[in-house]
Amino acid sequence: MSRLRVNSSSFEERYGEKSKALLELARTLPERPSPTAIHDLRVTARRIQVMFRLLPKQARSSQSAMMFALVLKSILKATSQLRDLDTLMETLEPTRSELPPEVFLSLENERSDSAARAKAAMEVLTEAPSSDLDTSEIRGKRLSRRLRKRVRKHGRRAAELLGNVLEDESKVKDLHALRIEVKKLRYLLELGSKIPPELPIMTKWQDSLGAVHDLDVAMDYIQSNRLDFTKDRVIRELHGRRHSSYVKFVSQFGIDSIEGLGGSKVLESGPASQLP
Repeated sequence: MSRLRVNSSSFEERYGEKSKALLELARTLPERPSPTAIHDLRVTARRIQVMFRLLPKQARSSQSAMMFALVLKSILKATSQLRDLDTLMETLEPTRSELPPEVFLSLENERSDSAARAKAAMEVLTEAPSSDLDTSEIRGKRLSRRLRKRVRKHGRRAAELLGNVLEDESKVKDLHALRIEVKKLRYLLELGSKIPPELPIMTKWQDSLGAVHDLDVAMDYIQSNRLDFTKDRVIRELHGRRHSSYVKFVSQFGIDSIEGLGGSKVLESGPASQLP
């Protein structure tokens, strides 16, 4: 995997820009943030987390670095339910006419409460510690080695999960786990000095698997909803969309893509070294 490299100066610059942008987003979050604003904030936080975990131990162990890591975790926790509600409402929107108005009214009320809690959490973080790094500890070769190890680790896990889900769309947990691994791979591959050919594949897989997961969550929500209404028709419609998303994933990003990815540097064989 020698081709996957990180430029230390570019890495440092990107880390600083994203960290400052994230804290600004947290500080200026409105009372009723849009779904796009929450999505952008969470994606930025996730990308910074991926970068932070690539840093050498010395850079991660300072008090300010550890505090900033806690800030990232707090931001994601505070906005988790809000993002879930936004995704659920968006997924259910095509079936709105089949659902009692109380369903969306309840979700919107939950969103308002969740948004208020998220806003309060963001205000607590306005005095977050600086995210400045000890640049003396950042070396391109070290970052590149850690990046390749991370990619191998998540790539092999993704390959294992793919083998479980390609012929059985009922494996909800494995599909969800695959989505998480693919997301991590995407964020890692984005850090390369040059765009690797696997990155577009991971981006497409993430989109398709995300659609499957969102529909699984929506079906669970409808099935467990306590309101008295006929659920079978809604479930059938959601299941049909879910099946179509799964078929799209398998047909467009399935066997052919897996063969190409499996023979690439990203999923090369051999045990991944333990990361400190």
